[in-house]
Amino acid sequence: MIRRILTWLPLGFTVLIFMGYLLLMLIYARSLFAFPLDYDQGEGFELYDGIRLARGEGIYLDNAQFPFYASNYPPVYRLMLVPLIWLFGAQIWVGRVLTFACTLLIGALIFLNLKFKMENGKLEDTRSQFSIFNFQFSISLIAALAFFAANYVYQIAPLARAHLPMVMFAVAGITCLDRAFVAAIPNPQSPILNLKSLGIALLIIAGFTKLQAIDALAAGFGYVLLQQPRWGSKALAISVAITGLIVLWLNSLTGGQFWLNVVAANVNAYSFEQTWRIYREWFSLQAPLILCASLYVLWDVVDAIRYHDLRRISVWSFYFVTGCAMGMLTGKWGAGPAYLIAAIAAACVLTAKLLLRIREQGLKIGHSDAFQSLIPLFSSFIFLWQAALNLHLPTSGRIFSVVATVLGVSGQSSYSSYPYYDSVGYTQLGHLLTPQDLIEAERLVQFAKSVNGPVWSEEAMITLRADKDVVTNPTQLYNLAKNNTLDTRQMIMMINERRFGLVILKAEFYPPDVLEAIGKNYDRQYPSTKMNGFDYWLLKPKTK
Repeated sequence: MIRRILTWLPLGFTVLIFMGYLLLMLIYARSLFAFPLDYDQGEGFELYDGIRLARGEGIYLDNAQFPFYASNYPPVYRLMLVPLIWLFGAQIWVGRVLTFACTLLIGALIFLNLKFKMENGKLEDTRSQFSIFNFQFSISLIAALAFFAANYVYQIAPLARAHLPMVMFAVAGITCLDRAFVAAIPNPQSPILNLKSLGIALLIIAGFTKLQAIDALAAGFGYVLLQQPRWGSKALAISVAITGLIVLWLNSLTGGQFWLNVVAANVNAYSFEQTWRIYREWFSLQAPLILCASLYVLWDVVDAIRYHDLRRISVWSFYFVTGCAMGMLTGKWGAGPAYLIAAIAAACVLTAKLLLRIREQGLKIGHSDAFQSLIPLFSSFIFLWQAALNLHLPTSGRIFSVVATVLGVSGQSSYSSYPYYDSVGYTQLGHLLTPQDLIEAERLVQFAKSVNGPVWSEEAMITLRADKDVVTNPTQLYNLAKNNTLDTRQMIMMINERRFGLVILKAEFYPPDVLEAIGKNYDRQYPSTKMNGFDYWLLKPKTK
C-alpha cells in the first residue's frame, strides 16, 4: 500500500498544481466579467455584431458609408450571441461568458477523448474508475487541465472573441470522427449515431465561426479520405457545395461585402520574422507536450509504414500537424499566437495517448511491476515540466504575493505597472483589473454621453455603454486601406465638417489619411485617460 501511494503521489501532486491554474483562470474570468468595457481591442465589435443581428440588421456593410462599419469574421459566434443578448441585454460579459463556456467544453472534450479508451476496436466504458489511482483517469484529467494552464488559452479564455468557440467546434468535430472510425459504435448508419456526418458538420460550423478552422477541416477531411475514400469523397463534394452555396448566398445578400470584409480584407502584410518569433515562443512554453505529441505522430507513421496502412494514423495526429502548420499564418498583420491553440489542444490529447500507449505496450510485453511503477512518475515529470514552463500569476494579494515569492517572481511585471507575471514575457492580457480601471471606464462613458452627435471611438463598448451607435471598425478600415479597397472620402468629409462630438483614440489603428484629417480638425481639450494600461485620447472639435 505504501509503495502504491509513493508511486501515485506525484500524479496527485500534479493534479493539484493544474487545479491551481484552473482556479487562477476562474479568478481572471470573474475579474473580466465585472469589467464593462473592452479589455482586448475588438471585443466590443464582436458583441456589436451580435447586437445588430439581434435587431434583425446586417453586419457586412459598406465601410465607405456612414457608420463606416462592417464585421470581418464569419457569422456563427455572432449568431450564438443573439439569444443571450435577447435574454440578458447588450452586455460585454455575455460574450465573455459564452467564450469561457466554450473553453471549458474544450477541456471536457479532451478529458472524454482520453477517459474512454479502445479495446479491440470497441469502446470501453470506464465510468466507474474515477480515482487518482486509475492511471487513465488521472492522465485524462491532467491533460484536460494542462489545456487550461497554457498561457495562450488562459489569456483569451474569458474574452468575447470567436477563436475559442471555433476551436471548440473543431475539437468536437475531430472527436466525432475519431469515435466514428475507431470505436465500434453499434449501428453506425443510424441517423442519431452517424458520427461521421456530425463530425463533418461540426467542422464546417467551425469554419463559419472563424477562417482559421482550416487546420481542422484539412485534418478531418484528410483522415476521412484515408479511412473511407468513397464516402469521404462524397462528403467532401457535398461540403464544398454547401459551403459554396452559403458563401454565395451571404455575398449576394450583402452586395459583395461578405467576401470583401471576411476574406479579401484578411489578406494582410506578412512577416517571417514574426512567424518564427511566435514559433520559438510557443516551443519555449509547450516543449514537453510538443515533443510527446511529435513522438506519437512519428509512432503512428512508423506503424502505418510497417503495416502498409495509412489508416492507422490517428485523426489527432493529423490535427496536431495541421494545427502546427497553422502557426505559419501568425506572421500576417493582426494575427497572433492564439492561432496555435488548436495545436495545443491536440498536443494535450496526444501526450496523454502516448503515455497510455507506453503503459499498454509495457503490459503486453510483460514488463515488471517496477517498470509499471515508473510510468506514473515519468508522466508526472512531463506534466510538471509543462506546468513550470506555463508559469503565470498575479504577484500581489495575501496569497498570490506569497506564491510569487516562493516561485521567485515577486516584484516582476509582464505588463505596465500591473502586478502580474507571465512566462510569455510582455503581454497585454492576463492581468487582473483594478478598482481604478472601473473608475476610468465610467469616466470614458460619461465623456461619450456628454457630447451631442455621434462619437468616433476606437473601441465599441464606450459608445455602446453611452447609448450611442458604433461608428467605424478601426482595424477593419486599416486592413481595407492597406489593400487599396477602402473609399475614405465620406468619412474624411464628415471629419472635416466636425460632425462628431468626440473622437476617442487608443492605438490609432486607422488609415493614415483618416488620422491626418482627425489631427487637422480635432484637438486634445480634455486630459487623456489611462485605463487597463492604455492611454485614451479624448479629442474635441476645434473651434472655427
